[in-house]
Amino acid sequence: MKSDDICEEYADKNAKLTVRLLEDDDILIEGDSTALEFLGNLLLAHSTETDCGRHIGPHTAGKIFFTQESTKGLYIHRAPCGHLKE
Repeated sequence: MKSDDICEEYADKNAKLTVRLLEDDDILIEGDSTALEFLGNLLLAHSTETDCGRHIGPHTAGKIFFTQESTKGLYIHRAPCGHLKE
């Protein structure tokens, strides 16, 4: 399954994550079981895609998956990727 398919499937399930800074060093990723299942499946799907990056955020594409309390988005990057030269 592709990450676009995961997003389409969970859009109807009202999966909502809260992503924000938690003190100075930590990032909080919070959600109910459906939201965390969405995130897990999104990560798994992205791990096998040809594109190395995927971004969703509270003010960008994928904003339906974030609560109003979210101040941060998620950029998922699989490394190494073909865009980086060694």
